[in-house]
Amino acid sequence: MFIDCDNSFTPQRFYQIGGDDAKSITEHVMLFFPNTFEEQRMLVESLDNYVTPNLGLVIVDSISTLYRVEFQRVGSIFDLNRDLTRQLAYLANLTLTKKTACLITSQVRARIKSPGDGIEPVARRALMHFPRTIIRIQNSPNPRVREFILERLKGTHTEGRCLVEITERGLSNISS
Repeated sequence: MFIDCDNSFTPQRFYQIGGDDAKSITEHVMLFFPNTFEEQRMLVESLDNYVTPNLGLVIVDSISTLYRVEFQRVGSIFDLNRDLTRQLAYLANLTLTKKTACLITSQVRARIKSPGDGIEPVARRALMHFPRTIIRIQNSPNPRVREFILERLKGTHTEGRCLVEITERGLSNISS
């Protein structure tokens, strides 16, 4: 299941990554395109209706896009943050009760207040609380290579790193 809050999913990229198997894979993929944060919330809160024993992965890309749009117009930041936290709780519960993996991406922002702050996810507090595993992705000098940094694994703070190349077929590990 792919929930595309960024409106960035392209069939061309899917077929490129899926290769010869792409056509047979499509019948196993559910795509959702919420247009508002409210639609996103209602979709996440109704995920139990879509879960079957064959559902292996729920992807939310990016959970903070529509949150950020709504942030510009909302009257109550408290209500908005509560709704995002609630969505994360639903996704965490899904992984625990239905044994379905969830991959959540987030937009990031630069913190300029002090030199050491750097880059962090939008809605950092909520996004750092619920996930049991956190992987941060950093750019590298090579525009086709990203550094994947494991920050938390199964609830325990840890550190692991690898370089990953973005290829026509997806991601490829190039070092440990």
